[in-house]
Amino acid sequence: MCPNCFPSVEGLAPGYILALLICGLFFAVAVGAMFIASRSGHLDNLEDSKYRMLDD
Repeated sequence: MCPNCFPSVEGLAPGYILALLICGLFFAVAVGAMFIASRSGHLDNLEDSKYRMLDD
């Protein structure tokens, strides 16, 4: 990579950049999981499970 491509990242060590990329990956996976859960209906009745537990 050329040093002039990212002038705002000059002071960051490669370890910090890698850590930021890993955090971004985890964030993207979490947002994707929430999107899939909401589309499949897993988040529709969150209150229902506690009432079913009390019925037992």
